[in-house]
Amino acid sequence: MRDQKKTERNGPRACGSGKKYKKCCGNNPNSSSLSEQVLLKPGICNFECAVDCAGQCCGGATVITIDEIGRLYDVFPITVGFRKYIPADAGHEAFLEAIGTRNGGHFIVGDFIAGNWRTARCALLGNDNLCGLHMEGRKPAQCSLVPFCAIYPEERQDAVFIEQKKTAFSRCGGFRAHNDTSAVVWRDGSFTGKLYRAAFSAFRSGLLRQKPFMMKILGELKRQNVFREFMRGSGVLESAIPGNMLVDLLDAAGVPAEARINYIDRQKELFGLELRKTEKTIAVFADSIETLRKIQEEGV
Repeated sequence: MRDQKKTERNGPRACGSGKKYKKCCGNNPNSSSLSEQVLLKPGICNFECAVDCAGQCCGGATVITIDEIGRLYDVFPITVGFRKYIPADAGHEAFLEAIGTRNGGHFIVGDFIAGNWRTARCALLGNDNLCGLHMEGRKPAQCSLVPFCAIYPEERQDAVFIEQKKTAFSRCGGFRAHNDTSAVVWRDGSFTGKLYRAAFSAFRSGLLRQKPFMMKILGELKRQNVFREFMRGSGVLESAIPGNMLVDLLDAAGVPAEARINYIDRQKELFGLELRKTEKTIAVFADSIETLRKIQEEGV
């Protein structure tokens, strides 16, 4: 794995807003810590996705877990992303400890970035603003969880909801008035909507299961200059999936051995398509293609 060029302050948010970090979390110095925000406690969250403004939240990338790789590698180029979080409370701290690693007063947590956050619109979003993956029944968990975020405890999702409404989703038409109970998805500390509950549980389960891989990848990145840059600033540390971990990762993700060649071919194709769309070099995509090419040469 070669040294990446920089920590991406423009990188995607773990909350699934589809916005760049600098225009969302990075625009608020306290955004990584719910404990430092003024938390309103309405006890109820009303939301219903509004199709006509889907372009506002469905950016070029989302975040997925190890459990989603097998059903999404054919549509998204997949890289690894690391972010820093400050715990909101004791329960949140315990969960961050379970999915990441402590570093001073914050935790570093890894996930998989699916897509190209440098583009403004998801490639799977149709001209009618409808998600093609939703129609196929394989919509990513975090996309199903918008505007909430599984990194934070279920009982604190009202704070996430309020913050999202003020920042990343300020132009979203899905938020309903507090007295409109026709679209209640969270109430008094718990999700009431079945789809939200399932997506929240699935995403957190995936985060727990993928920690061993994330810690190994982070261990390699710690030897690079880009890690020191990441620790000094804000943003997302993005990396190619290391070649020496790919086979074990695919096994854990449930990708059968006979599908590995297809995975490599399709990922190379998707990374190449994204590189051809831009005049700028995307180092992590070029690095991913080179890594996959070497695996092919060595045999999978």
